Amino acid sequence: MKYFVVTDVHDRYGLMRDALTRAGFDPVREDHKLILCGDAFYSGPQPGELFVYLRELHAAGKLVLIYGNHDYELLDNLRAGRFGRAGNRTCAAAIVAYITGQREFTTDAELASACEQLGFTAFLARVPVPYFETDHYVFTHGFIPTSKNRYRPDWRDATEKEWRSAASRGDGMLLSMRYGVNEPGKLIVFGHYSAARCYLMRNATEADWDNKLYKDVSAVPPEGFRPFYGSTFIALDQSVPKTGFINCIVLED
Repeated sequence: MKYFVVTDVHDRYGLMRDALTRAGFDPVREDHKLILCGDAFYSGPQPGELFVYLRELHAAGKLVLIYGNHDYELLDNLRAGRFGRAGNRTCAAAIVAYITGQREFTTDAELASACEQLGFTAFLARVPVPYFETDHYVFTHGFIPTSKNRYRPDWRDATEKEWRSAASRGDGMLLSMRYGVNEPGKLIVFGHYSAARCYLMRNATEADWDNKLYKDVSAVPPEGFRPFYGSTFIALDQSVPKTGFINCIVLED
């Protein structure tokens, strides 16, 4: 199987399709499948187009969608009928507008109800998974659940709360590069934090770690936002609002 892997699309449907086209993704082929490592939705320009496309791929058995922290949060907002972040409301409203043309909503509850009627809430509740695993790779959003920066052998049995925490606060760069957490025999593929942080810390000293040099990626050149291949991991997040492109890697397994 050829897996076409992207992450942190943040509603940039057009940029994602461009990246998939360049990589040669063809959903008609039996051996092609898309893996989206979380944060599909949030505050971008084309969530409606993205939802329709992902729904079609899922129906055809061509999608692995992983929960990101923003996806969890958007689902919580839809279920509660209240939008905590403006970006979540913008995303939900754009989806409804794209599919139905309706653009005015009196309350958050009315908008959430419209998303439910369109099947978006059910899609977000039932389709994504916290991780996906093949013979040689583990795909997730922030990282696998750990035990205080140490490898946790039973991470596959983590609770939903623990997976939510890993998606929100899991730092694959720190856990992999500084603390040496890894999955024996497999590469962990993750998004969430910019791959530029890995680029910045590739030759870091202990003082660099202590001073949190990775906090400022403003001087990182464009190539530093491309996929970063470590010995035990692959970091994919391209910081699309900053860079304007989506990374896509192709892995055979």
